[in-house]
Amino acid sequence: MAHDHHHDDHDHGHSHHHRLDSDRAILWAVLVNLALTGAQIIGGWWADSVALIADGVHNFSDAMALVLAFGARRLARRGASPGMSFGWQRSEIIAAFVNYTSLVVISVWLGYEAIMRLSDPPAVAGGVVMALAGLAVVIDLATAALVWRSAKDSLNLRAALLHNLTDAGVSVAVIVGGALVWAFGWMRVDPILTILISVVILIHVAADIRPVLRILMLGAPPGTDAGKVKDAMEELPGVIEAHHLHLWQIDEKRSSAEMHLVIAEEVDFTKVIVSAKHVLAERFGIAHATIEVERQDTGCAGMPAH
Repeated sequence: MAHDHHHDDHDHGHSHHHRLDSDRAILWAVLVNLALTGAQIIGGWWADSVALIADGVHNFSDAMALVLAFGARRLARRGASPGMSFGWQRSEIIAAFVNYTSLVVISVWLGYEAIMRLSDPPAVAGGVVMALAGLAVVIDLATAALVWRSAKDSLNLRAALLHNLTDAGVSVAVIVGGALVWAFGWMRVDPILTILISVVILIHVAADIRPVLRILMLGAPPGTDAGKVKDAMEELPGVIEAHHLHLWQIDEKRSSAEMHLVIAEEVDFTKVIVSAKHVLAERFGIAHATIEVERQDTGCAGMPAH
């Protein structure tokens, strides 16, 4: 018995150690990104390149994305309490939402700046732009590698990882722009690239913010059809009707359902509830369900319609 207990402790210690490792990786990624941001913004200001500043600001949003992701992960580990009965898992969803919103604001601002510069592009120091953007590609890919392991099971960290990978792409584009400025003196390449960067960021955000909004708006879990759930409940022996059906996601990994089931007089309601919960868990992946049982002449079914 003592041996078993020791084994459990060992497992717990292992997962705790893995979490610490992934936290440390995220912290390193934040520090490196902040250093890069400073270098790019100062370099962009010095080289008069709005594309490099765009990349720098995007990198800063990367660092902030990781800070948010890091903080939300720590919060999400706090257990449930009477005041927060579902726990703090949703802090990760809120962090992802804040991340995406900030990216939209940044993209619009950068796009506006670039459009203003199109008519009269300033002289850009192409060499500086290429060097700093090259450094950015290396750092972005290193950051992505650091976060990759932890991102598999977290929407929040996937948002941060997406930041990094778009960043690496953006930095490659900035290098190409710097080369064109340096080789041919095409100053307009810089603001044009900035506009493209903004559009790319907005397209990514539009695709990725949907599941986050769905959870925040208490939408049904993706792929779960309320009509099919209702039909499945009404197919159970002794169930006459299912109504007042609500499906929502508590967080990324947990879904919840509540419903009223109208059952026939002679049916044992405990069996109905057990089989309903079984179907919800097996067929729809919903493990958290609140089911209210009614007879035809009582409850909602017997109430006069308002």
